[in-house]
Amino acid sequence: MAFIRTVKTRSSSGQVHEYVRIVEAYFEAGQRKQRVLANLGNLVSLRKDIKQIVKGLLRVTGEEPLFFKEDLQNERVQEYGLVYVAQKLWGYLELGEAISKSLKAQKVQLDYERWIKMMVANKLSDPTSKLGILEWLKGVWWPDHGFAPQLFNESLAPEEQEKLLKKEVMKFYRALDHLLKMKKPLEKHLYLRLRDLFSLKVDLVFYDVTSSYFEGQGPASLAKEGYSRDNEPGKKQVLIGLILCNSLPIGHEVFEGNRVDKKTLKEILAKLKEEFEIDRCILVGDRGLISKENLEELEKQDFESILALRKRRNREVKKVLKEGSPIYCRLNEELEYREVKKEDGLRYILCRNPEVALSQHRERQEDLAHLQAQLEQLKEKVASQKRPALKRVIRQVEEILAHRHGHRFFNYRLEGKGRALTYFRKEEALALEKELDGLYILRTREPELEAVEIIQAYRDLADVERAFRTMKSVLDLRPFFHRTEDRVRAHVFICVLAYLLEKLMEKALQRAQMPLSAEKALSSLKQMGVAVMKVGQESYGYVSEPTYRQRQVLAALDIPLPSRVLVPQKLG
Repeated sequence: MAFIRTVKTRSSSGQVHEYVRIVEAYFEAGQRKQRVLANLGNLVSLRKDIKQIVKGLLRVTGEEPLFFKEDLQNERVQEYGLVYVAQKLWGYLELGEAISKSLKAQKVQLDYERWIKMMVANKLSDPTSKLGILEWLKGVWWPDHGFAPQLFNESLAPEEQEKLLKKEVMKFYRALDHLLKMKKPLEKHLYLRLRDLFSLKVDLVFYDVTSSYFEGQGPASLAKEGYSRDNEPGKKQVLIGLILCNSLPIGHEVFEGNRVDKKTLKEILAKLKEEFEIDRCILVGDRGLISKENLEELEKQDFESILALRKRRNREVKKVLKEGSPIYCRLNEELEYREVKKEDGLRYILCRNPEVALSQHRERQEDLAHLQAQLEQLKEKVASQKRPALKRVIRQVEEILAHRHGHRFFNYRLEGKGRALTYFRKEEALALEKELDGLYILRTREPELEAVEIIQAYRDLADVERAFRTMKSVLDLRPFFHRTEDRVRAHVFICVLAYLLEKLMEKALQRAQMPLSAEKALSSLKQMGVAVMKVGQESYGYVSEPTYRQRQVLAALDIPLPSRVLVPQKLG
């Protein structure tokens, strides 16, 4: 084996010189000996050329070159951890293969799958506009981004840069167009993949609706004025229906903004039956879905349901309140229930929260006292006038009763020539309100579930509401800026896909019993960066050492630690 050694010699003048040799160890007759293979010269002389000599030796022997710290130029630091995980989850769901297959069927030449994936990853990292994604991309390690490199090295004049930017951003919009064309097969693929991965049980399917508004007019076919859940009255909006199973989104639809909730269910049931080929399930929905037509459609499709009833102006509720035992079973401090069974198989579960009931009773008493004081004051004022104007008095009474549910609790009349004001409480309505305090009523024909299981199924409907909150706040679903119907629908699809990846993370963290939300896990992963180092004409990415939390998250997701040195990329 060859190795380096130095020897010192003294010259005739008494000066000591140190020389470098390559020597080889060998055995002869059982004795360990050394022989000189090469004399490299004086150590002092070698110091100035040693790096070139080492590199030359490696080159002529066909070995990988070595780099010294002086050779490295730190170009930039880029975000990596979140993108790395998003890409792994994307592969976990086999979305790349499914999208590529669909693009091939459409005879599309460009690889739009990478830009669809990029838009989804951006939603998890730093939601922004399509132009904004290109700016975000400057700070992210994504070498195979597929865009013109001049966009990121700022080598062009501002006007040329702007022209190129407008051209390149169209790749995102074209990707959205292709994504929408593959919506049905892609949702079917995801449903089947999730079913296989999680042994997805479709005996309970959750469905709810929300709205999201436009800044500007939006597409005329979708953007309509309707009931706004975003407290943006007067703005045009769309309605979004989301289907969840085991808290994972398996499908969605986008409706016109003025469509009422109950008018969306027929299409959703057809989707479950035809696209997902679900023959039987229990659909769990909120009170806005109850209608005669919907109940008939559920029965026609052979689907059971657990639906909440509207409490007021509902004859069905009034009948149920009078039937069955008035005694409630206490489930816990926050919930007590009783069940009413009908001969035709209908079941009603009356659920009451005692604390909420007490709070609502107190609020109503305060409202009654406030309204009565105002009515009494007006009554005295009217009585003091000789001939009060009828229309004026009516307007004043109506203004009082327009607040604090006044019309629900009080009625009034004006009598005689003096237009004397008389008001009185609606005792029957108040008695009904007392029974409805803290109460919600579930309606189902499902014979196999216990009452407690039915209650829990309805409470799990809150997962859909949480999904909407996440998509609107964290994933930047709202507001819409797109002007065409297809782009609006595709934008919603991107948000749903991003939400799916986030839910997969959340489930993995829960399985690993990590007290960490998906949002905080994503925030931690964003801190895992890549230092981009230039060596000659090559750029290398050096991944930062993962923190303890980042290692935990990756382990929970069953994702391997990233390579510390990423594949070099030729500089453009």
